[in-house]
Amino acid sequence: MSADEFDPMIERLFARTPPLADEALFLAVFQARLEKRSRWRSLILTAAAVIGGGLALREGVKVNFSDEGGAPVVQGLRSASAAAQGVVQTGLDGLGLGSLDLMSGSGMVMFWAVAGALVAMLAAGAVKLSQDV
Repeated sequence: MSADEFDPMIERLFARTPPLADEALFLAVFQARLEKRSRWRSLILTAAAVIGGGLALREGVKVNFSDEGGAPVVQGLRSASAAAQGVVQTGLDGLGLGSLDLMSGSGMVMFWAVAGALVAMLAAGAVKLSQDV
């Protein structure tokens, strides 16, 4: 058999996968395993989100910047916060949004605003990903 006759014969043999005897059973078992893992994954992610959200809420409500016992730490936090807000305010001035004053608001409001923006970006990413799949 010459090479010219051998190549087309091999291509014809491997062009189509032969059906397996237990193909339906294999597909059913595989689909069941995928669904089971998906349920566990969603359960674990939901539990992690609830626990993380609860901890974030507890810490957010519990924040107290009093000057009692730890004044250097509190002053350091305040100065770091003022510096960060100053940088953001300078950036807003550069964008033409200088009338938006970030210095007068509380840090917690800024935290929730940034957290909301991050959640919105994550939701938009999830929607985009679900459309691609």
